[in-house]
Amino acid sequence: MIMYMIGILGGDALIMIFNLIFSRNQYSILFIVIASFLGMIGVIAIDGILAAFVRRCLPEKWFDCNAKFHKASKKECDLYEKLGVKFWKDHVLELGIFTGFSKKEVQNPNDIKYIERFILENNFGSIGHLLDATLGFILILFYPGASKYLIAVPVCIINFVLNMLPWMILRYNTNRLLRVHAVVVKKAARNSKY
Repeated sequence: MIMYMIGILGGDALIMIFNLIFSRNQYSILFIVIASFLGMIGVIAIDGILAAFVRRCLPEKWFDCNAKFHKASKKECDLYEKLGVKFWKDHVLELGIFTGFSKKEVQNPNDIKYIERFILENNFGSIGHLLDATLGFILILFYPGASKYLIAVPVCIINFVLNMLPWMILRYNTNRLLRVHAVVVKKAARNSKY
């Protein structure tokens, strides 16, 4: 979480400093500070709206354990491992508090309903972060002139990176969760025979 907050606040501070040094002839100090701060608030607002849309407006069946779209390929998981996902995934902010469901670790690995909810929340998060990363660039449309490139684009790039990290983690975890689900379902089927 600390790494994430440093990324957001540090990135915004760097954008302000860069513009205070190189754009003072074009824009006032007040404009640079306000535009940088509003850029950060703007992408957070866009992210929140998109996450709410995914979670509240799209059908759950698109995200449940039977939806094949969410399964990551072997090559995709191998890529995430090469990028070191196992080492940095615990340092990325997890916002399960907003849905009442933490995805940091599986707490009830033998409960089918719990695993299915975990998969559902994982898939909601995955699509939400992907949309946040890509559609966050809408912010650029609200900035005039050169500030579009000097302030809005860097803010959007930081937002892109900070959303792609949890997206990769969630995609990486999908297959593992599906395997846990398959094992739990088999155990339940075996136990119901006796």
